[in-house]
Amino acid sequence: MNKKLTFEQADAKLDEVVAKLENSQLPLKESVDCYTEACELLAFCMQELSESKGKIEDINTKLNNICTTDGDE
Repeated sequence: MNKKLTFEQADAKLDEVVAKLENSQLPLKESVDCYTEACELLAFCMQELSESKGKIEDINTKLNNICTTDGDE
């Protein structure tokens, strides 16, 4: 999988692959290849979401510390 994909690109590609799996009668090998690609894309998207969640939590913690500190003065 191309590691230079953005989350949005990977999500769109995942939608395409899932639709292909759902809407067609692929040969077994092609179905397995699509399933493998879908799993890789899903893992990538989940990792990106997890990293973003961590960054947001860090920002919120810093903001809460600033707000708490400012209130003490």
